[in-house]
Amino acid sequence: MMIKNNRGLTLAEMIVGVALMGIMGMVAASFFVFTAKTKKEITNEIEDKVDNILAERMILRDLKYSEPSFNNVIITDDNGRQFFDYVADVTQSAVDNAPRKLTLEAGRRNEFIFIATNEKMGGSMMYAPSNAYQVGNPPGDPFVAASLTFVSLNKDSIVQFSDPQGLGRYWQVGNVLMLDTPTMVRQMTASGPDYSKPARSPIFLGSVQAPGATRLLPLNIPGFINTTNPMYPSETIGDEDKFLRDIPPMGGAAPLVRLKVVSIIKYYLQKDSKGNQVNVYRSMYTGRAFGPGQLFASDVAKVEFSRKSAHDALIYFKIVRNDKK
Repeated sequence: MMIKNNRGLTLAEMIVGVALMGIMGMVAASFFVFTAKTKKEITNEIEDKVDNILAERMILRDLKYSEPSFNNVIITDDNGRQFFDYVADVTQSAVDNAPRKLTLEAGRRNEFIFIATNEKMGGSMMYAPSNAYQVGNPPGDPFVAASLTFVSLNKDSIVQFSDPQGLGRYWQVGNVLMLDTPTMVRQMTASGPDYSKPARSPIFLGSVQAPGATRLLPLNIPGFINTTNPMYPSETIGDEDKFLRDIPPMGGAAPLVRLKVVSIIKYYLQKDSKGNQVNVYRSMYTGRAFGPGQLFASDVAKVEFSRKSAHDALIYFKIVRNDKK
């Protein structure tokens, strides 16, 4: 005969059971909170790494083609030195050879503008200056020069026909064209060349404004590029005609001129609409002004650009992000 116990649980047993269940619940809740926090931290870290990789690839690509900026773009670094000073003749020590560092940081400096070769348009084309002019009939006096009238860099569509890729894309509306030469010169003084400044080529930058345009609109970014003639700093190169008439010869009487399509790129810092964080944007010059900015990297503390010395043509960079909690 079986004897059944119908007494159930005692009060003490119930209290112990509830306590154990509470402890287990607290442990489980702590585990879920820890898991969620860890997941958020890992997700933020992965997102930051992905954003950094994408941003770094874009910056690296832009800086890779920044050769046109050297000795042409006027921009001081954090210590007041010209960031783009470049001395090719490394034996010359008269130019300040200290490292360059330029920092974008909210409240200090919020933009960095430079020139880059437009790699999609191909490399430079060699341009014969005579192609831009109409030469008058020879005068009867052999000691008197014939008239020389500037018409256009694209006279007789020479720029389209000379496109290195054969696509005729150079003379297109919105393109920024740059004229320079392989000849690097210095200002002459009474005692000889001025070695305190890097040797550089004269340059001119202008944009095509209309399909049938014959002249380039000079680049309109005040204080951005050095438009003076390197040999005669009191003279300013304000148009294509002035550039072509004053270029220095190279290896004889015949001057060499390079023509290429360039991009004017601006990286800048701007707070988001709520003002909670600072983001990095990238904008392109479209012929008259900079276009809308493209979000490049979010929630950054600063962006650093640097060069080891004036002899080093490489530009290094680092994106410093705010710590996320």
